[in-house]
Amino acid sequence: MLKLKPFFALFTALVVGLLLLITSQFITSMKHLEEVMNERGPSSDILRVALLLEGPTYDQGWNSSAMESITEMQKRFGFSLEIANNLKPEQIMNVAQKYAANDYDLILGHGVIFSEPFTRVALQYPHTRFVSFNGEAPHPNQTTIRYDMKPAGKLVGMLAAKMSRARKVGYILVDKPPELAQAEGFREGVKKVSPKTEVVIGKVSDFNDIENAVQKTREMIARGVDVIYTTGDSFNLAVITEAQRAKVYTIGYIADQRYIAPDYVLASLVQDVRQCYRIILEQYMAGRLPSGKVVYGLAEGVNHFSPFGPMVPPEVREDIEREMQRLTSSRGSFGG
Repeated sequence: MLKLKPFFALFTALVVGLLLLITSQFITSMKHLEEVMNERGPSSDILRVALLLEGPTYDQGWNSSAMESITEMQKRFGFSLEIANNLKPEQIMNVAQKYAANDYDLILGHGVIFSEPFTRVALQYPHTRFVSFNGEAPHPNQTTIRYDMKPAGKLVGMLAAKMSRARKVGYILVDKPPELAQAEGFREGVKKVSPKTEVVIGKVSDFNDIENAVQKTREMIARGVDVIYTTGDSFNLAVITEAQRAKVYTIGYIADQRYIAPDYVLASLVQDVRQCYRIILEQYMAGRLPSGKVVYGLAEGVNHFSPFGPMVPPEVREDIEREMQRLTSSRGSFGG
């Protein structure tokens, strides 16, 4: 029996050695896996994104641009996507909670109306990133995108004044604080071109208030306004169509809306939602999307004019393009 002890001692040593080797390899493998996970981000699972819209996806403006932009980014980055549209204010918080509770990584609320509900739920879901537009973002997992709209409004005001024969121009907007900076810029642009030109402002209650927007259009036309700028997302189509009936020029918004009335839409101030979402997704995927307020504008390519209609003289186009270059070069990227 004594002769067997060296064998057992050798066997035990061999087993212990193998266990140490396996443990060492396991630890090494786990460290390598951790490094890979850190490089890839918080999860190797497919990214889950939800887009929340206040209006319909077919409005040919703000909401449809968001849907088209996010689906384009989905093809590029390969994330899973859910879209919830036509949301009423009282539904937003519950919808956001539903997606966050189901481990969605990124929830995008396409408008200012989403900011407050996101703020109310963000702290409950710290691993979900909430992004809205034109509102507040007080929590670390929130971002709000703000457009630097005053310079863009100035350009539109200049175009409207240059193309008005009656020296009366109109602007139909939604009566919300984020819209006021563009209205101020519009007035400045008009006065820069023609101090005697009258600016008529028509305010409606929300972005889907088509009935009142059309009524404001008719009132402006009755007052002799011959160029109307409209920034109402869902009601732009109706406003441009109504103005066309009266043979009044309009300036579109969000997307290139000259197709609605090619003989009467001078141009559109494009709010390039694709470019905006491109920046958001690229920064998020790289782990560089800032928290808090982020400003996009002319310098980032988010705001620009569509092609001008043939009724706009070359000298007017050149004046607008020169002013755009001046405004773009005077401001740094991302609100700097």
